[in-house]
Amino acid sequence: MSSPRVILIEDDETMRTLLAELLRMEGCQVVSLGSIEPEDTVLSQLLEQKPDLVCIDVNIHGRDTFPFVRKLRSKREGIRVLMCSGMPLEAESLGAGADGFLMKPFMPDELIRKVHHLLGSE
Repeated sequence: MSSPRVILIEDDETMRTLLAELLRMEGCQVVSLGSIEPEDTVLSQLLEQKPDLVCIDVNIHGRDTFPFVRKLRSKREGIRVLMCSGMPLEAESLGAGADGFLMKPFMPDELIRKVHHLLGSE
């Protein structure tokens, strides 16, 4: 089996770097982005790269990403989406089309378990 492709979208550079390294240590191919702007361009890139999982913060640069996730879902259903937030927004995340949710702060093993679960590799 090839390495899972993960797109990580997180506006906090330190968090993005740490999460990307953690996912790489688990054997994932990771592309990390700090923004969803311009939205149409980012959506096109995601669809072209055909990731197995998109891990996205609920809030990017002061804007919630629920509409972005809805658009992604409307264009391609096969991509798994994991949303993360420091606020209890699991119901809203799942309602927007996410397959999973993690409440920040989370431990690295929580992320790894959730990623393996979503990728069906646990």
